[in-house]
Amino acid sequence: MNIFAHIKSKLSILEVINSYTTLKKAGLYWKGHCPFHSEKTASFTVSPHKDIFYCFGCHTSGDLVSFISQIENCSPLEAAQFLADRYNIELPTSVSYAQNTQKKKRYFEICTIVADWCHKKLLSCPPVLRYLASRSIEKPESDYFHLGYLPGGPQALRIFIKQMAQNNILVEDLIQSNILVKGKRTVYSPFEERIIFPIQDHIGRYCGFGGRTFKPNDDRPKYYNSRENDYFIKGSLLFGLDLAKKRIQKTEIAFLVEGYTDCIAMIKAGYHNTIATLGTSCTEEHLKILSRYTQELIVLFDGDKAGQHALVRLASLCWQVTLDLKVIPLPTNEDPASFLEKGGDLASLINDAQDIFSFFVATLAKDFATKPLMVKLKQAKKMIDVLHKIDDPLKRDILLQRASEAMQIPFSSLQAAATAKDRETPASTGDLINNTDRKESEANSTPNNASQAVLVNDVFCAIMNDIAIFNKHNVKYLLSFFPPQMQKILMVLNTKIEKEPSGVSFSQFFDELELNDRYYVSQILLKETEKKDDHVFEYLIMQLQKRHWKAIAHAIKKKIERAKQENNQEHIIQLLQDFMALKKKMVGKNLI
Repeated sequence: MNIFAHIKSKLSILEVINSYTTLKKAGLYWKGHCPFHSEKTASFTVSPHKDIFYCFGCHTSGDLVSFISQIENCSPLEAAQFLADRYNIELPTSVSYAQNTQKKKRYFEICTIVADWCHKKLLSCPPVLRYLASRSIEKPESDYFHLGYLPGGPQALRIFIKQMAQNNILVEDLIQSNILVKGKRTVYSPFEERIIFPIQDHIGRYCGFGGRTFKPNDDRPKYYNSRENDYFIKGSLLFGLDLAKKRIQKTEIAFLVEGYTDCIAMIKAGYHNTIATLGTSCTEEHLKILSRYTQELIVLFDGDKAGQHALVRLASLCWQVTLDLKVIPLPTNEDPASFLEKGGDLASLINDAQDIFSFFVATLAKDFATKPLMVKLKQAKKMIDVLHKIDDPLKRDILLQRASEAMQIPFSSLQAAATAKDRETPASTGDLINNTDRKESEANSTPNNASQAVLVNDVFCAIMNDIAIFNKHNVKYLLSFFPPQMQKILMVLNTKIEKEPSGVSFSQFFDELELNDRYYVSQILLKETEKKDDHVFEYLIMQLQKRHWKAIAHAIKKKIERAKQENNQEHIIQLLQDFMALKKKMVGKNLI
């Protein structure tokens, strides 16, 4: 048994998914609002007896492991490990999974133990607590974010190393985890004498640290983050996401800020759906992760030039993800923490939040008339580069019109430049494939082919709803007449049945499929819920056999010839019996 089958045998798909969205019984199935996209009418369906789910809105589908993989944005193996950890499922030694899982698990364990140790140190260090209080960070916030402190100096470091050893963590482990650094004579930590912000990934595992200086005479860089490794990549991590994601899903909105203290200030002010980048620019990967939890993102960046530059850069990324981005430009020299500390009214700013493209246009067009010609050309080009990517032609024209008015450039000139930019953009591979498929489909769309496709689809859906009927009607002789993906899935079923003639459950068959094939089968099962009785299925099969009788007969004869060459008398007899029985049935129905 593999890790996926073991996990699914221990858990109810209904129980797990119900922790992400509210499900209500609807006949054989359970329905609720889809956790993968925003919707008013519930279109997300779970089938407990098949252990699968499907959304009729966004077409996301799969089983329990793939649900966690998608909702938590992690690999299937990480999803299985996540479920094992969350529900305290012991993985027997017979369960197989990747060798590096233990190494990864060890890294997260070390980060967790260090985070706990630093948190206890912070609670017993008055100078650090006083500093945090001066920044309006009290014990509730320290506990919520598990803030910590790493004392400095050789003696403090020796104590730290000794207490880590009591947890079976060696100096070499701490060096490999980037918590200690090996110097020429001794080891040291770049986190010494810093307030520690433990960083969790989106499924709640401690994976790194941010450290901030707090002493007035400390001339080191204010912030220091863990060095990047396989498990700590700043461009795909967001501070506070694990804590905020349920609130984000519930409110269907997220607030994004630039730093740890800004995030803490927002949470303290009641905006529990806030996350922060790790002192880096927001990346496309950040946006993709957030798009799994919400459709609307409001960005609050500092009111200085660097903050505005970051927002302009964000406008060039956001068209690539399905997110509605809005912007709150804070007053000059203010960040969210300072703005809130001074009693600023954030609610009114949220009500006036600008669409990011509108902000982009307004920012680039500001004081445009007074700028040198080369700067004007550069900014106009930057405007076109971003706006031409907007899919909605009406929205694009409205923004181009605004740009035209602000820049005093004729609308027709901007529109022509955007259209020319469209022609420059090469067709994506997906577009080329879709166009090719469409042409082939149009070339082959005869009435006969259309009815053939419907017939094949009906047979396939019937088998997926009741895999036991596969063996009753000699379906294996028809495998080559199904489309490639259906054929591959049916061949997996055929192989599984041949290996286990005593009987195969749907779950056993489903586990054998590749990930894409699981999604495909999930869609079929929750779209086509009706089971076919034996008489209806037999009729469908015989219609297919009638269409392909010559090819079936030819294929069986070739198998008989091959069996003769191999002198396999038993196989010859079986093939002849199958052929005669099939022919007798077809003749009896006047189909040949």
